[in-house]
Amino acid sequence: MDYTTLILISIAIYTLVIIGLLLNVFIVTNNFIWWQKGHTLQTVDIIVTSLGAVRIILLILWLFDAEIANLVKDSFEYLAISTLSLEFCSLWWGTVLCVFYCVKITNYSNRLFLRLKMKISRLVPWLLLTSMMVSVLSSLPCVWFVYSVRHMNSTHFINGISDGNITLEINYTNIIIINFGGSFIPFLIFGAAISLLIVSLLKHTRNMNSKDVGFTKPQIVAHIMALINMSSFLFLYVLFFTGLILMPLTCQLQNPLYNYLYNISYVSYPSLHSVMLIVSNRNLKRSILAVLCCVRKIDLH
Repeated sequence: MDYTTLILISIAIYTLVIIGLLLNVFIVTNNFIWWQKGHTLQTVDIIVTSLGAVRIILLILWLFDAEIANLVKDSFEYLAISTLSLEFCSLWWGTVLCVFYCVKITNYSNRLFLRLKMKISRLVPWLLLTSMMVSVLSSLPCVWFVYSVRHMNSTHFINGISDGNITLEINYTNIIIINFGGSFIPFLIFGAAISLLIVSLLKHTRNMNSKDVGFTKPQIVAHIMALINMSSFLFLYVLFFTGLILMPLTCQLQNPLYNYLYNISYVSYPSLHSVMLIVSNRNLKRSILAVLCCVRKIDLH
């Protein structure tokens, strides 16, 4: 791959990161202002705001990775663990959002499902807190099985980070195992949620076609819109999930192409999904249109 192409890819990646950062800041700020004005935040707004806050931190860490790593070089392993916790948390909270959509929109007659439907709004804060704790616990094995500090007289090292006589050795195989273990369960739950939504849509579409009692057309539209959003989210989720698993491999290979592919898969999830969240949320869409109108008026003047 020639130098010009690499530069263009880098520009595209950084543009994606900046857009994602601005959109997530907009989501968090807009909902915070709405809450400050005395309005009650809906459950979905709480999830989206929490998700936006985590993504802001993740994108900032990605953007200033080298500078932050240099500042905390004596505790680099703790920075890595904190970043991994946030990555897991981003996946878990995205999964909570999809489960919430699934429970609220689908209409199964199972007694347990009906009880969950009535209580899901009260359970969401606990789900967010629990998933955050699970994310932290899932990243803790890095302390014992991934990073090890050795004092050496030579700066020569393999698969590690060196600072004078101190070498931080990294076990990339264990990173893959930990990344997979921490991200597979939310990925599995997400897959189950979207499967339930698809089955529910097919079931009630058949009921409407046979003129049985089923969903009304607005409910079918809500089903389809949720399915489109969740399918798009699933694509980005798979990208992020794959990038998280393959990240250690890209570090070992030291190939610029693989590194760019990893970065694209990593930043697409927090950036592009924010676009879908804004488009699918009435208040956020109205607010961003108002902001764009103000910007346009300023430009015209």
